[in-house]
Amino acid sequence: MKIVRINKDGSMNDLDLNLKKNTVLKQLNKSSISKGNNSLCELYKWSYEDKNIICYGWYDGDAGFENKHELIPNGNSSFLEEDSSEKLLFGDIFLVCYEKSELIDYCVSDYAEYYNIVFDGFDDCSEGDLTDKEDGGDNNDDVNGFIIDDIESDESNDSYEYIEDEELDEDCNGY
Repeated sequence: MKIVRINKDGSMNDLDLNLKKNTVLKQLNKSSISKGNNSLCELYKWSYEDKNIICYGWYDGDAGFENKHELIPNGNSSFLEEDSSEKLLFGDIFLVCYEKSELIDYCVSDYAEYYNIVFDGFDDCSEGDLTDKEDGGDNNDDVNGFIIDDIESDESNDSYEYIEDEELDEDCNGY
């Protein structure tokens, strides 16, 4: 039976264990490299395509043993109130999959696929995603993706003057 172990540094690997439903916690505890302070327990559950993905791990631990991985959001927990993507966990995290009531293989690639589906549509907004040609940016007033308008200052309507490469001597704006 393949399961996913998410190590405390956030790296993941497949474990091939002879899991049985009534000894899951005992076998996962033996397969752990890093542990938290309390007992290993079921933390979260997600349902996906007639499958239940169960997350086992530790929710309490010492500084330095925090797990760096951010879990998929909206996991259901019978006792934790924090969202699964926000809860700080300790030591190793294990992901086990059930189809109906039977344990089935669940690999890092399966989790990666589900993770990508859940986070589809999120963009990391890194610089350089668009070139000037892609964003229509042949305008000389376009600096770092923002249009700079040259607005003349008019004290009667409190508009601001934007002049490139000049600093104001004194801030006269009323706050």
